[in-house]
Amino acid sequence: MNMDSVLYQLMDIRTNGILDKIIEMDKDYQEINRKSDIYSKQLDDMNLTKEIRALIDGYVSEQNALGARYGALAYLLGFSDCVELMTKPFHLKTVQKTTN
Repeated sequence: MNMDSVLYQLMDIRTNGILDKIIEMDKDYQEINRKSDIYSKQLDDMNLTKEIRALIDGYVSEQNALGARYGALAYLLGFSDCVELMTKPFHLKTVQKTTN
């Protein structure tokens, strides 16, 4: 998908401004963050070598990037579905007829 598209621009505005305020209030997000802090402290207490810490950090960073990208794509898909529903309401009738 084109990074300059309206969907990407809207996602950027929503996720880099409004979302920050929402996650501050979200109990599930805060609980996940709290658990993450516990694991981080446990890793710190293990006194791992720089090499092992770098490996763990790289792995965790890539997993985080993967989850973030999945979330961004899911957001874009959901938003584009909404746009399609609003602009092509009769599309669903066609889909229903072909699946029945």
